Amino acid sequence: SAVAGGEDCLWYVDRNGSWHPGFDCEFFTFCCGTCQQRYCCRDPLRLLTERQQRHCLAFSPKTIAGIASAVVLFIAIVTTIVCCFMCSCCYLYQRRRHPNTP
Repeated sequence: SAVAGGEDCLWYVDRNGSWHPGFDCEFFTFCCGTCQQRYCCRDPLRLLTERQQRHCLAFSPKTIAGIASAVVLFIAIVTTIVCCFMCSCCYLYQRRRHPNTP
């Protein structure tokens, strides 16, 4: 399919881990480059579509590490809360067993 131009460059993280905000390309120019370096150009063969750019973000190591860290933290918090209600040595367990105790 033909591309009319004006394809936006989405935000990205370069090889050094620096964040770069997204920017618009003028009419008849395209977002070109790689996952770690983007610029506007007129060569449709170098076109980096928004879909390709989102694919870069979805599978970047930092994105995967961030999601994995959030999942592990969530599981740790839930496990701690559940254990606190079930272990007799925990304050929340004792508080639940003896609600009127100061």
